[in-house]
Amino acid sequence: MSAEQYGVSINPFPRPGELTVLFAGSNQTAPLHQVGPHALDYHLVHLIVSGKGSFTWRGQRRELKAGDCFFIYPGELTGYSSDGADPWSYSWIGFRGTEADKLLKEAGISPDSPVAVGSAESGSRLLRTLFGRTQQTLRSGKAGSDLRAGAYLRHIFGEFVDRIAAPPEEAGEHPSEAELRRRIGLAIRWLALQYHRPVSIEELAKESGYHRAYLTRMFKKATGLSPARYLLKLRMERALLLLREPLTVSQIAASVGYADPFHFSKQFKKWHGRSPTELRGIRPGMEHFQPREE
Repeated sequence: MSAEQYGVSINPFPRPGELTVLFAGSNQTAPLHQVGPHALDYHLVHLIVSGKGSFTWRGQRRELKAGDCFFIYPGELTGYSSDGADPWSYSWIGFRGTEADKLLKEAGISPDSPVAVGSAESGSRLLRTLFGRTQQTLRSGKAGSDLRAGAYLRHIFGEFVDRIAAPPEEAGEHPSEAELRRRIGLAIRWLALQYHRPVSIEELAKESGYHRAYLTRMFKKATGLSPARYLLKLRMERALLLLREPLTVSQIAASVGYADPFHFSKQFKKWHGRSPTELRGIRPGMEHFQPREE
């Protein structure tokens, strides 16, 4: 059996915040290598690269294998040991942050359930790569290593979130209610971020993965408005706010996705009851913003 191999890299420029990587390391353990029981003051996640071992927490014991992960929470008494015949090799990342517990919960991890069972080989291979890159970037000691390490850790969390997400529907099946709400929410956010350009509902339907007619029906059921009406509402509400800025009507039109300022003004008047120029002249706080049209 090969001798134990241990390596750890410390974050040279840790920034306190939502999620901060403190250190990352790896170890090929010796048979029956044991850690703890002990309690830490930071979060710690281990990815088992090869071999076997066991993890104990809150009176429970779990046998783990390559591809599995176990998480240690601050203040929790835990211990772990490698198998006598096939000792594990693992990588780990220590971290803390104001959003750490929330992100772990979103990934399906909690103090009562701190184990994530390995998925397909491709997923395990990706996790090995991300853990390795986290350690490498900290070892580099570069000024941006903290940001890169944090990005890798968020990517790792994202993989766990994907694992517990609802599976995609089979062809021809209707999506589950949870999946439908997720996609409609995504469509709403997509419109809120894309209204400034000339988007179409066909484009939204393609991005959402639905036929236009089905998307329109489900969107209206969820919001009370069709996607086209919801997009118009976003644009008109934003245009009203922009009237307080020193922008021409043409500039406001372009800012909310209209190439033709005359068409924009027509839509604005239909929505608000007055044209942009008229409303700017009578609304308190807007009378000073009368830039010359180009």
